[in-house]
Amino acid sequence: MDPYMKKTAALLRQGRVRLDSLSVRMHTEALAFSALARRRKLMNLEARYAEASRLFEMLRAAGTEGVADLKVGLEKALDMFQSEIGWKP
Repeated sequence: MDPYMKKTAALLRQGRVRLDSLSVRMHTEALAFSALARRRKLMNLEARYAEASRLFEMLRAAGTEGVADLKVGLEKALDMFQSEIGWKP
């Protein structure tokens, strides 16, 4: 794997850990907003992570065609996930 893919894979692993940690906290803490709102937020974060992960897998499987577009899409998906979860690597 090239350095870009290694770095991105590491970011995805770290993101999964943060998402899992947030999920546990949301289920155990008494937050100021309702259980429905917590569940909705968690589902949105999981969808953002899934999109970034899906694009990473597509990039890994891609040949040479469309790689630039996949990288741009992956970067945007990771940025959106990181900003919504409040994580700056």
